Order: sequence, then structure tokens, then C-alpha cells
Amino acid sequence: MSKGGLRSEPSVIFARNVDWNLFKVFYEIARRGGIGAAARALNKQQPSISAALKRLESQIGVTLCSRTSRGIELTVHGHQLLDVCQGMYTSVQNLPRTASATRGDISGTVALRVISNLHLIAKLTGILNDFHRRYPRIEIKLDVAPWHQVLHSLKNGEVELGIGFEDELDDQFLYVPVIDQQQQIYCGPQHRLFGKPPVPVEQLQAEPFVLTQGEPTPYVRYRERYGLGHHTGALADNLQERMWLIQLGLGIGFLPKPVVDASTFTSHLWPLLSESEAPVCRIYLMANAAPVRSAPAQLFLDTALSHLA
Repeated sequence: MSKGGLRSEPSVIFARNVDWNLFKVFYEIARRGGIGAAARALNKQQPSISAALKRLESQIGVTLCSRTSRGIELTVHGHQLLDVCQGMYTSVQNLPRTASATRGDISGTVALRVISNLHLIAKLTGILNDFHRRYPRIEIKLDVAPWHQVLHSLKNGEVELGIGFEDELDDQFLYVPVIDQQQQIYCGPQHRLFGKPPVPVEQLQAEPFVLTQGEPTPYVRYRERYGLGHHTGALADNLQERMWLIQLGLGIGFLPKPVVDASTFTSHLWPLLSESEAPVCRIYLMANAAPVRSAPAQLFLDTALSHLA
């Protein structure tokens, strides 16, 4: 065994002794389809490119290219090495971006489509503060939308990141749990149950509901389980308008309890369910599962994961 406890295995010796510039030459030959084209791209003479290819083949011990009337064709070993060189090229290409991010001078915009009232979630406040401290030149663009539009925008590639409820967990998305948020069914001051103790959920089956156009899936499942909301009293996508309509007595309806507690409507809305019967919805930070993202989006996701993991 050599000093430092490392054995001189053939692969170690090869990596130590090989001229890494030869991989760059081979990569240009392979992707440009010929010695001459590679020479022009690298601003070198053709004989030096040919010699570099032969030297690499000699060091690896296999033939990488064969000459044809159409130029250069890769052998099986050549195609395998091209895949390796592509990974090396991508890694080297990303080094300036990585170094820039480390220095904190990377710029750009990270766009997030989100449900409303996220300012009430302390975890997200911490993430945004930390992200801005690390990357002060990246602009954060928050676009508030109904939950179904958040999912639609992610699926269509309109945004790279979203925060909201899930529909059905989908393999095309990465889901990072943010918080479990308690929901409630509320009524307004004119309702017969306002100010009364919680009632069994089954007693609400005949009540008109204030709904949203695209209702969150957890709400739909809960209503279907208990036979609620067969009669629609009003429709409103905006959370503030739903609270207003419930207060006015157009129907009862689902609302996030933390949002109601922090709003000006809190004294005019009454919870109808016991805590044990009230549903809980999980809010997620969501991203497309594909690993290719813009630098600002990836940095935001990395920052969020460091807080939420």
C-alpha cells in the first residue's frame, strides 16, 4: 500500500497520468464529426489533433474512431467515451455558475406561483429571508393564484416552482412538505349554529356551501365522504371573498383556520366542527421532477430543502 493508504490500482494510475486535454480533443472530434472540424474549433493544426486522438487511444487501449468516406465514425468504445466526456463537459460548463453562486453575485429571477396568505407560515418567512441574504441579486417574483392554477402552471412549464395543495401525487413533480394546515367549516353570524358548540359533521348535509370553482381535492374528498355541499350557495375563488360571503350568510364553507384567525373576519366566522373532525391539508413546495432547472430556481429549492428537511 502506498503512502496515505491508497493502493496503486491501474485506474488510479491511469487517472493520475492521463492528459485530460485529450478528452477535450476527442469530445470536439466526436461532436463535430471529423478531425478537420475539431481542429478549426480548437484553433489547432489537423496533425496535432490526429496525434492527440492516437495518444488517447493508446492510453485507453481501445480504438475510438474509424475513418470513412463521410469522415469519422465512433466505435462502440467511442460512443461510451463520448457519454463520459459529455458529463465532464457539462460539469466544467457549470463551474462558473457554481462559483458565482458561492460568491453570492448570481442574478436572475425565481418565479413562484403560490396560494394566498403564505405570509402566515413562519417556515416560508425563514426560507425567503435566508434566500435573499444568500443571493441578494436574485429577484423573487410571487404570483398568487388559486391552488388549481398553481398545479396547472407547473404542469405547463409556466413556472418552475409552486406552493400549494396537491391534487393527486404525481411522479412528474417533486413534493416537499411545508406544513399541515388545519381547515374548518365556518358559518356567519346569522346562522342558527353561530356561537353554538361543535356539531357532528353529518348534521351539515343539508346546508348550502360557499365553494370555489376549482375546489382543493382534500375539500372534495371530505365533502364526498360526509355527503356535504349538494346545494351551492355561492362561488368565489378568492379566499377573502369566500370569508365575506360566508359572513353574509350565503352558505357555510371550508376555510384555513390560521388564515381566519389572523383576518378581520375572525369575530364574524364561527367554526362548526370539533378539532378531531376538522380536516387537515398539507401544503407543499412543488417543482418539476426533471433535474434541469434555472440557476435561481435550483438555488431557491436548495435553500428551501435546507430548512424543510
